Amino acid sequence: MQCPNCGYKNPEGRRYCEECGEKIVHVESAKERARRRSRREAARYRLEAEKRGLDIEEAERRLRRRRRRTRPWMGVALAIALVILVIVIIVAASGGKSGPEKAVLDFYRALKEKDLLTYLKHTNIELYKMATSGEYEPDPYAEGLMDYDSYVVDNLKTKLVKEEGDYAEVELVGGFFEGIKDDGSRTGGVDFSQYPRTTSLVKIDGVWILNEYYQMKLPYPLPEVGPELPEFPEVEGSS
Repeated sequence: MQCPNCGYKNPEGRRYCEECGEKIVHVESAKERARRRSRREAARYRLEAEKRGLDIEEAERRLRRRRRRTRPWMGVALAIALVILVIVIIVAASGGKSGPEKAVLDFYRALKEKDLLTYLKHTNIELYKMATSGEYEPDPYAEGLMDYDSYVVDNLKTKLVKEEGDYAEVELVGGFFEGIKDDGSRTGGVDFSQYPRTTSLVKIDGVWILNEYYQMKLPYPLPEVGPELPEFPEVEGSS
């Protein structure tokens, strides 16, 4: 169990780092909760896919057909990838956004552009892997991407509050976010410079996952509520 503060590798089960005394259990607990949530969702969708008769062989056939259709564009894709690589190098050299901040901004970009794979990548890593392998065909409405017909996302500004190993916290401190329904009605939106919003993130398989994504995608100021309850409350002391 690696300490997020000093990097010392502690024996499994340690609550505090033997080297610097930093508490390390909360990071591992957050990662495990995210993994459990992803596994539960993945298992549920596998069962639903079986009920619909979508077996692995059919999913692989669909994936192969999709790959064949994209082959003529490989040259264009390679050129685009090279351009993106140059941009990334320039941004990195000039001190660009941190990984957790990029994940939060990608999450909002996915909402605006209705990019279901990017949305899953930063909310449910197991479903993302199933979708990219062709094992599962995600539905944007079922996944919560289309809670509103469209979104306004304008000039978001982020602040990295904390980054310790595989755990981070990012705060939205500027920009505007609004949802628009299919009948044209609007939510009124939220100005993050007046109503900052913070999410914690954990890194799983090299990808930053938003823990509070269900709150982060609400396109209006959060209501004043009591102590936060866990998304999937654990039952302790059961036998």
